[in-house]
Amino acid sequence: MKRVILAGALCAVVALALWAGTAWAQESTTRTVRGQVLDENEKPVERAVVHLTNLGTKKRLSVATDKEGRYQFNDVSRKDDFELMAEFGERKSRTRKLSQFDSRPLVFIHLKLEPAKEPESDKSKKDDEDQ
Repeated sequence: MKRVILAGALCAVVALALWAGTAWAQESTTRTVRGQVLDENEKPVERAVVHLTNLGTKKRLSVATDKEGRYQFNDVSRKDDFELMAEFGERKSRTRKLSQFDSRPLVFIHLKLEPAKEPESDKSKKDDEDQ
C-alpha cells in the first residue's frame, strides 16, 4: 500500500514539474540562438566570429566559434528583431534575420562562409595574362 501511495505521489510531483516547466518556457522573454559556421566545403570553421545585432538598439554581441565551428548566444530577447552573420578573415556569410515573431525558445541558425574573393588587382593581372 505504501508503494502505491509513494508511486502516486511521485507521479504527481513529476506532472507538476512538467507543467511548471512548460508554463515557464511559454512565459520566458528570452531564447537561445546557436548554430555552426561552415566553409564552402561544409567543413566547420574554428575561430570564426559570429555577430548578433539588435536591429532596434543596434547593440552588437560577438562570439568566436569553437573547434567544431559552433557558437551560442544566451538570453536573446524575444521582443526584438536581430541580424546574424559570421566572418573569418575577409570571408563573410550572408546575413540572416531572427524575428520577434519566431517564438521558439531554442533557435538553430547555421551560417556558411562565402568563398574568398580574388582581389581586383590580382584579377586584372590574371586577365592581362590570359590575353
